[in-house]
Amino acid sequence: MDGRRRLVPTVKTKPATRKPAARKRPVKRVTRRNAGTWEAIGARLDDSAGLLIRGASQILFLTIITLGLLAFVVGAASGRLSSLPERMAAMPETMARGLGLNVMHVTIKGGEGLTAREVMTALRDERYGSIIGRSLLTVDAEDLRLALEAMGTVQAASVQKLLPNTLHVSVIERDEKALYLDENGTYFVVDSQGVVVRPVQPTEFTHLPVISGTKTPSEATAFIRLLREHPVIYSRTAGIVVVGGRRFDVRFRNGFLAKLPEDDIRGALTRLEKLEAGTGRLAATLDYIDLRDPKWAYYKPKEE
Repeated sequence: MDGRRRLVPTVKTKPATRKPAARKRPVKRVTRRNAGTWEAIGARLDDSAGLLIRGASQILFLTIITLGLLAFVVGAASGRLSSLPERMAAMPETMARGLGLNVMHVTIKGGEGLTAREVMTALRDERYGSIIGRSLLTVDAEDLRLALEAMGTVQAASVQKLLPNTLHVSVIERDEKALYLDENGTYFVVDSQGVVVRPVQPTEFTHLPVISGTKTPSEATAFIRLLREHPVIYSRTAGIVVVGGRRFDVRFRNGFLAKLPEDDIRGALTRLEKLEAGTGRLAATLDYIDLRDPKWAYYKPKEE
């Protein structure tokens, strides 16, 4: 080499920068629990609680059975067991009485021909006795209505319960339209439908006509309605005889008898009015008149 120095170009470099070291995160220590141990403990506790509950239930059940048997034995020994159903059935009645809801008053509307005693007798119960004092809540108004209508003189009735202690009775009596003489010689009063109301004495209701000759007085009720359309004839009529269930004989108060046809009864009654039947003129000379023929009138003179 020639003694000359060879220049080597220098390259300026940036000083290396040192990166800060990354912070180490703390390592969490995980404590691992023994899950099998806790599950076993829980299972044991559940089993113990179940055993306790079942044991308590069995003890309670046995206690109830024991007390029931004891009560049965005591009741049977004391003779009270047989009356237990009656006492239980009487509980509503007793409670209602304790609240003051028992019958203390009975008001009656209608039924002028009935006495209060007759109404109270109809309302009486074979088991409980008088209606007075019974529970207003437990008495059956429908049963009381039927009991009233079972009376011969009552055509219709209604019963209302008025709190706290009143029973209101409404009654419609049967209209007394005629008397009925049965085959045994007993007199009954009957209504416009021929329903027997009650037995009466022969001296009662003498202003009403007497139905006879039948076992069914209703056979004559329609004829009585026709007879009332002729007030003069009706006022003179003493009795109506049903003949064979088909036609009628009319006996007047003066003893005169008129035999009527099966058909055209209105026409026969009009003829009787024209003849002034029931007056003394015909009865003085005739026993009866027969109008069964629509064109002719037959009669029987009195025997002298």
